[in-house]
Amino acid sequence: MLLQQLERSGVVIVVRQPKQRGAAGEWNPRRGELRLRPDVASKGTVNFARVLNHEAIHVAQSCKGGSLYARPRLLGLSRSLSASGRRSLQQPLYAKVSREQRLLEEEAYANQEQLNLGWELLARHCRSR
Repeated sequence: MLLQQLERSGVVIVVRQPKQRGAAGEWNPRRGELRLRPDVASKGTVNFARVLNHEAIHVAQSCKGGSLYARPRLLGLSRSLSASGRRSLQQPLYAKVSREQRLLEEEAYANQEQLNLGWELLARHCRSR
């Protein structure tokens, strides 16, 4: 259902190594492209759903910025991180990100476990095609 909602919103989903080393998924608003690392699905259904939901939150952040291709903006969701979310943000991948990018990541990590949320945010903030 989330995959369909992403596609209806105009997102191009590509199963290919993200450009950022260590990332399981990567949203590129300039291209409207969501890259998923090829091994994500093999790590289990819940992990796949969590990664997809995390990236869907980033897509909704772009839509909140004005369009699918816009610079992402915070949605106003909780940024209260679990221990696992804090550990994720301590990865080298995030060591040199801007404060703005860090806040966007905090919002996505803090809410990625709510597996129905990505779908709801896309429906609320992104236009269907």
